[in-house]
Amino acid sequence: MPEERTRLLAEELNGLGELTFLHPPGTFALTPASMTALHAIAQNQNLLSGSGLDWGTGVGCLAIAACRIPSVTCVTGLEISAANVVIAWENARLNGVAEKIEFVEADSYQPTSTEHKNRMASLRGKIDFLIANPPSSEADDGFGYRRAILRGACEFLRDGGVVFLSVSFQYGPDRVRDLCARFPQFSFRRVLAASAWMPFDLARPDLLACLKLYAEEEGKGGTPYVFPDRKNDRTFLNARTALARFFETGESPLTKWQSLLFDFRSHAGD
Repeated sequence: MPEERTRLLAEELNGLGELTFLHPPGTFALTPASMTALHAIAQNQNLLSGSGLDWGTGVGCLAIAACRIPSVTCVTGLEISAANVVIAWENARLNGVAEKIEFVEADSYQPTSTEHKNRMASLRGKIDFLIANPPSSEADDGFGYRRAILRGACEFLRDGGVVFLSVSFQYGPDRVRDLCARFPQFSFRRVLAASAWMPFDLARPDLLACLKLYAEEEGKGGTPYVFPDRKNDRTFLNARTALARFFETGESPLTKWQSLLFDFRSHAGD
């Protein structure tokens, strides 16, 4: 079988040049959320310089795009899958940025090898930016990885650092506000990039499982989720209503993929 790859043309990437990413079976393939995160980097290059971290780098697409920015000196990509790490290195070489990048097999911020643990320890308080496109987490409201990202980022970011964090629309503004309440070192600034409205494709078993999880969370009294109502563009549906409508009509609800900007101040309130 031919090796699977995604090619992004230079005109899509606002001066970053053409990028090609290999993603053979068994590794991470780019998603609409990945594309939105890539556009956030391409459209906001002025916000990224110095050293960076890419949490959950997959096959390296965000870290590699960031390394194409001349003012970025190095990026460390953290990834739990050894197979993804192997392909990420191939992609870095393919796109000409291997000298500016390092990929580390790690569970969140915790590397698996002693060498990389020492490497990560040396980065504490020295990181200028963090980029992350996390999946939905399990056994909670789906937002747990995003909380873990900001919690751990406090250890690594310099004062004045920035975070580009993927937070799709359905999580709602209340969860974003709660992030900043939990971690007052961070301030939400704006949406950096967003897709058009797209189906939250419930033909995909993983997304249907997510919506069921969301509905269960609401049933326990959790913060409601937010889906635009296809029948009335002035109203929104919670997850339980969206799920019930899907079972009644077969119609997936809509959402949009977004990348959000957060600023970091080591002393909240400064």
